[in-house]
Amino acid sequence: MSLKICSLFSGSTGNCTFVEGGGTQILIDAGVNACRIEKALKVLGAEIENINILVTHRHSDHIAGLNALTKKYEGITVYAHSETADDIVKTGVKPERIKVFGDADFYVGDITVSPVPLSHDVYCVGFALVCGGKKIAYLTDTGVLPEYALNSTLDSDLVMIECNHSTELLAANKNYSYPLKKRIAGLRGHLSNADCAAALLKYARAGVGHFILAHLSRENNYPELAYSECYEVLDSAGYGGVGLTVALPDKLSGLMEIV
Repeated sequence: MSLKICSLFSGSTGNCTFVEGGGTQILIDAGVNACRIEKALKVLGAEIENINILVTHRHSDHIAGLNALTKKYEGITVYAHSETADDIVKTGVKPERIKVFGDADFYVGDITVSPVPLSHDVYCVGFALVCGGKKIAYLTDTGVLPEYALNSTLDSDLVMIECNHSTELLAANKNYSYPLKKRIAGLRGHLSNADCAAALLKYARAGVGHFILAHLSRENNYPELAYSECYEVLDSAGYGGVGLTVALPDKLSGLMEIV
C-alpha cells in the first residue's frame, strides 16, 4: 500500500489537506467553505460521504467548514484531541460525530495516526501518518519545532511543514500591530522561513526526500520567497535535489504518491 497526499488549501485564509492510504481517505482540517472542499475532493475522485477528518486545533482557518460538512454528510467522522473536542462541539458539530483521541497512537482504517504536540497559542497537534511502511508528517501552526516533534518524524518519507512568514516582511508590515507581530514570531506563534529551512536541513540529513511548505502568510510571505529561502539552505548543504513544493491557498498541489 502507498500513501498519497494533496494540499487542497493552505495558508492564513484556510487549510485542508487530503491523505489516502490503502482504502482509507482522510482530511487534515477543514478550514475553508464546505462547498470549496467538496469541489476539490471531486477533482480527486475522493469519497467525501465517508471521509475522516483529523483536526489539528480550534482556529477558524482549520475548522471553518467542519460543521457544514458533518451536517450534510452523515458518514463523516471527526477526530479531535481531548483538549480541542469541546471547542469543536461549540461550533455546532454534534458530540456523537467526534472521536476523541489523546496522546497515544490510534487507527483510522488502514492508516496509523500518531498525534504530534506542537507549540501554538491554543492546543495544537500535528500528525504522523503511516500506511504500508510509508510515513507522512504534517506539522503546521507552531512557533518552534519541538524536539519531540522533530525526532518522532525524522523517519518520514514526506514532511508537510509550516513556512509561515519572512522575518523581514513581518517586521516591515505596517498593518500589523507590535503585539500581533510579537505573537506570530514568538515561541507559540508560527514558523518563519528561516526556521523552516533549518528544520528541513535536519530532515534532509536524516534521509527525508520530499517536503511541502505550508501555511504561508498572505501578507508576510509569498511562494517564491519561501521556496528560495528553503532551497538555498538545502542546496548549500548538498541537498538541492530533494523534492520541494509550496502549498498554495487556492490551488491543489497535485496528488503526490509515496510508494
